[in-house]
Amino acid sequence: MPHDTRDFETLMIETQAAVRAHIAGMGVPTSDVDDVAQEVYLDAWAQRGREPADVEPLRWLRGMARNCALEYFRRRCRQARQHRRIADLLIATETPPAPISSGQLGALQACLSKLERGHRELIERRYCNAVSAAELAMDSGKTSGAMHMLLSRLRDWLRRCVLESAT
Repeated sequence: MPHDTRDFETLMIETQAAVRAHIAGMGVPTSDVDDVAQEVYLDAWAQRGREPADVEPLRWLRGMARNCALEYFRRRCRQARQHRRIADLLIATETPPAPISSGQLGALQACLSKLERGHRELIERRYCNAVSAAELAMDSGKTSGAMHMLLSRLRDWLRRCVLESAT
């Protein structure tokens, strides 16, 4: 494998079509072949001088392409598992709202009046005016995660307050 930048560029030009075809042949989607090929050439550049002398450069690059494609599939599999776990968590925590009685509505109004003004306005903007949590976060200078956490805590407090009022 060439050690000089110009020789490496020549190698890339001469082998890129075969390396891309090899990556695509392993089942990497066409939209991701270039990204995997880039990883191959970055690895090849980093390993200049460490390749076996008896292995031709294209064969060496195809071996790297195989490893990079396998890593691509491992990453995709991990991401898919993470996405499934997140979706499962969202589904598990999502409960449809139960119909609210007039007593509960009165308790909710009383509990809302106990909130400090800023929190009450936040609840109103989010749930009455349908302002997204991301917009609320931007308006308040908080992160989206912090806003979601605050809204979650306010909902929990309101739920407990309404339940205590009903007993």
